[in-house]
Amino acid sequence: MFTSKNNSTTVREFSRFLVLYVGLLFLAACGGGSSDSGTSSAPEPTPAPTPAPAPPPPTSVVAIGDSIGTGFGIATPWPPLLADILDAPVNNNSISGEQTNFGVRIIGQRLDEVQPTHVVILLGTNDAIRGSVDNAIANLQTMVDAARNRDVIAIVGTLPPITRSASEDARAQQINAGIRGLSGARIADLRATVSRNMIADGVHPNQMGQQIIADTFANAF
Repeated sequence: MFTSKNNSTTVREFSRFLVLYVGLLFLAACGGGSSDSGTSSAPEPTPAPTPAPAPPPPTSVVAIGDSIGTGFGIATPWPPLLADILDAPVNNNSISGEQTNFGVRIIGQRLDEVQPTHVVILLGTNDAIRGSVDNAIANLQTMVDAARNRDVIAIVGTLPPITRSASEDARAQQINAGIRGLSGARIADLRATVSRNMIADGVHPNQMGQQIIADTFANAF
């Protein structure tokens, strides 16, 4: 016959066994313990973001400029060179001596007639020589807005160096600061790529300079 002491010991041992058994059942229901046991599932990998679609290639381009865009009898100008790079037609609307107000006058009509994907603008040198810096910047923004209203991508070039006059070149740099701040335009920084030794007569680029202009514009597409 068991004594009361033995009975108490048996009850305690049974209680400990019951607690251990219940604990094991709980662990089994929770997945078998810690993650080190190898039974827990790994977190789902984060899917890679879908890359943005590439912009469509240009099907036609309108170029608007001044005598730099005509070559001024010094070199083949940048618009036909750009056409060769892009393998797309470039409608050249460059006229010697023109300022940015010329671009404001013609851009709507030319975009409506040609229906281009892009318009490339290199104007402001004559504004730096004999016009208004503030008007030049405002006119260029007006041109960019006209393009955006027609879903045409506007690419605006900063002005190459004017080597014949420090004061004219300083004004060109002021216009360049405004060009870099244009809203809604892609900027082709010609000032950073066309060096002073590529300017043939103080204003107009030589053939190497014209090619660099075309290359820099093409990189903005």
